[in-house]
Amino acid sequence: MTEKSRFEIIAHGLREAENICVRNGVRLTRLRRDILESLLASGGPVKAYDLIELMRDKGERLTPATVYRTLDFLLQYGLAHRINSLNAYVPCTANHEEHAMLMFVCSECRRTEELDDPALYDYMRSRLGELGMSLRDSSIEIQGLCRKCTIPHPAGAQK
Repeated sequence: MTEKSRFEIIAHGLREAENICVRNGVRLTRLRRDILESLLASGGPVKAYDLIELMRDKGERLTPATVYRTLDFLLQYGLAHRINSLNAYVPCTANHEEHAMLMFVCSECRRTEELDDPALYDYMRSRLGELGMSLRDSSIEIQGLCRKCTIPHPAGAQK
């Protein structure tokens, strides 16, 4: 990914976050913005304690409780997702505010991709209803191998 496209992704994500906060009557404080920007810039899942280190590198000394409260805010407003299997966080990449989170997680390299598929989610919710069950959590993780990890590599070559 080029530096320009990474900058555009971060700028777009922050604009969307600001819009969501305005619509919900909440503030995207400097700290919330900084942590979201770190998630957007990371390019992959980030653990809470790694965020503490990233923020320390920026001159900000945060406690774990502060980071978790900030992450809870980002989760509450759909600005980030928690990857339970990795105990890590990623920014939301969906183009709309309310959606189900279907997350593909590569079990080899830990790369994640958000799958924004309302039809698939509706089907799963419908099938659960037929079984007399309801969906409790709207985040579903799918484990597998990404394309990069399924391509055979010559002996000694890096993936």
